[in-house]
Amino acid sequence: MDRVDRLLALVAELRAASPEPLDPPVLAARLGVSERTVRRDLELLTHGGLPVRARKGRGYALPPAAAREPLGEVGSLMGPVHDTLAEAVRSRRVVRLAYTDQAGARSFRDVEAHGLVVAPYGEYLVGWCRMRDGPRMFRLDRIGAAVLSGRGAEVRDLDDLLAALRVPVPRPAAGAGPRGPAGAARARGWTLDRLEFVRSRLREAAAQVRGGGEGAAALRGVLGHLAEWTRWQAAAIRSAATGEEPVLEGRPPPFPPAFGRELPYDARERMIQDAMALRSLGDLARDLQQVLEAVAHWAAGCDDALWEAELPDPRPYGPPGPPRPLADLLAGWRGPLAHIEWHLDRLTDEPPLPPAGGEEEDVWVVDRCPLQA
Repeated sequence: MDRVDRLLALVAELRAASPEPLDPPVLAARLGVSERTVRRDLELLTHGGLPVRARKGRGYALPPAAAREPLGEVGSLMGPVHDTLAEAVRSRRVVRLAYTDQAGARSFRDVEAHGLVVAPYGEYLVGWCRMRDGPRMFRLDRIGAAVLSGRGAEVRDLDDLLAALRVPVPRPAAGAGPRGPAGAARARGWTLDRLEFVRSRLREAAAQVRGGGEGAAALRGVLGHLAEWTRWQAAAIRSAATGEEPVLEGRPPPFPPAFGRELPYDARERMIQDAMALRSLGDLARDLQQVLEAVAHWAAGCDDALWEAELPDPRPYGPPGPPRPLADLLAGWRGPLAHIEWHLDRLTDEPPLPPAGGEEEDVWVVDRCPLQA
């Protein structure tokens, strides 16, 4: 480990323990260096402006984040992580991160910083990871420390950098796919397979946190968001296909009278989170599964004409989009299934790779939450 990475790791350890102190022997063991090296590095960081406090007989500690003084130009390593990342984005710089993944493994990465993204369950740095040689999103609460380098970031297309979820979609009816019942059967089968795959991912995510895994609070917040928006999306698509009034499946919570489509997205989302806050994780998971089960039951019973038709694209805000096939509305990149997977991928940091053997033109790249794309 070189000196820069060692300093990053040292700051990350102190921030993770804050406001509790850490003894030099503990720090030395974690970093794999001598106590003398730890003390020398701490002295260097203190002189550089990091507010390290020595507690007699207890070790060294950083004050809580809210109590830290603004550090101005002292140095990116000494300042709050968010400020360093924001400066990296503004100046198109490469930033060196000490990053801890979901499994608890720490790595040091050079990342070309291109944006900060806020989601219902946290904030992310969007950039090009030079270690992985590809676009990645890093949860800010897992970045222990960050330091600006003197290198500039390449100019890259933002859509490519945000590519985080790849969803295979069927070819349009006018393409090379078979027409008539064979085409309808293929679209129906593909959509039902996608539904079952997404339901299995939800079951695995819920089982992991119930089994003692981390992330229960984050998953709970995401499930509340997904249950209500998926309920609305499924009802809107079904109404567009049948011409009937929307039917909300599952167990929608009571909302205040002001709740409705005329609200801005942020206001509507706050009402959803407030209404869902009273529910348990298990209840939210069951609600979402009930919605998806109802979608699967309805989709399985749709006749061939619906699967072959081009249907209006209902959207939560604004006029309907261009007509699209039913399979695309349900499982394409703007549909409810892609929306669910988009959020699940961000809970696990690393999005799944495209299906083996899939052709490039058979893959949609979902670069942001489909509700706001």
